[in-house]
Amino acid sequence: MAKLSEILRERGYVYQHSSEKLEEITDGAKRTVYLGVDPTADSMHVGHLTGMLVLRRFLEDGHKVILLTGGGTGMIGDPGGKSEERNLLDAETLAANAEAVSKQMRKVFGTDDIIEENNLAWLGELRLLDFLRDIGKHFTVNAMIKKDIVSERLKKESPISFTEFSYALLQGYDFLHLNEKYGCDVQVGGSDQWSNILTGVEFIRKKTEQTVYAFTWPLVVDKATGKKFGKSEQGTVWLDAAKTSPFQFYQFWLNTTDDALGELLLKMTMLEKAEIDAALELHARDKRERHGQKLLAREATTLVHGEAEAVRAEQVSLVLFGEAALSSLDAEMLDTLKRAAPSYETKGGAAIVDILVGAGLASSKREARQFLADKAVSLNEREIDESYVVAPEDFHQGVALLKRGARHVCVLVYTE
Repeated sequence: MAKLSEILRERGYVYQHSSEKLEEITDGAKRTVYLGVDPTADSMHVGHLTGMLVLRRFLEDGHKVILLTGGGTGMIGDPGGKSEERNLLDAETLAANAEAVSKQMRKVFGTDDIIEENNLAWLGELRLLDFLRDIGKHFTVNAMIKKDIVSERLKKESPISFTEFSYALLQGYDFLHLNEKYGCDVQVGGSDQWSNILTGVEFIRKKTEQTVYAFTWPLVVDKATGKKFGKSEQGTVWLDAAKTSPFQFYQFWLNTTDDALGELLLKMTMLEKAEIDAALELHARDKRERHGQKLLAREATTLVHGEAEAVRAEQVSLVLFGEAALSSLDAEMLDTLKRAAPSYETKGGAAIVDILVGAGLASSKREARQFLADKAVSLNEREIDESYVVAPEDFHQGVALLKRGARHVCVLVYTE
């Protein structure tokens, strides 16, 4: 069986670690590892999946895992990655967000066997004079302004308040608290959190003379835009089904470019490396079939939304792209189809020219006739001409699929 250090390297999860060798953190005595998440939104997005799957690897290797939601630090706001002050949230909003985030993480982990804490429990009781005497005296302003998350703001001459400036000290105190309560000796996070995490490592060394560790993974970057992974043309891709439907979630992964496919299969799924290699080889033989993208979409959707939703999204996608018949969809899948594409109500006996215009697939009757003459229109994947009139038998459970070309689709809904 592969060692955890080997798995983390193989998946591309290793960016920096405070130990001389990674194996010192991962392959010796079982450790207690924590990840802090500030609940600044009521859902995580796809960019957070990397960290969750890194933690899952630690968990499955027998290490203890602590999920720390920042009910306290979330009131302050991490200055990293921002050019201006964050909007400050109230305790009630942060508590609701924390519960939502926790539920999402437990689902991806596939277990409830984790320790959950909210740092508001101790930061909310911390008195200012105690903070200054017991924490602040261990850090110099000279060192703090050299940290990337602060220095970048200063270079841009963007204002940074004392509130945000103190964030790293609070994070360091979190590490100390978890170390004292649970023996926590590893903090993990994305590469943009390196300097914050090191603050805690240094603080514990100064305060208790213990050696604890920092470990970070590289942030996944959208190769097309150079920005942090997690955005699409439609906006952020959330893990919450109410914000990004399972079908939309599936489609996001299905649209992965070939050059990013290998990295995302390794970092965003729990598939074995041998299975990923086989899928990429099959994909390379005929890229038009998009074997790799379909596997990635199915696995990522299963992790976040469950197998049933993944199967439903996949089947609807196959129908939309002409790879499966409309009759293969059950009632729930048909509902998903109606939400996934524009819809248009029509009656039996309606002329196809009128339907094309009404459904927005043609701007005029003249243009509709031209599309039909060019053989660019199909109903349920069957080519039709200008003389066609829709009939009740064209509909499966009251639904038919009208297409112009490969990309323009409308769901026809039968009305009496």
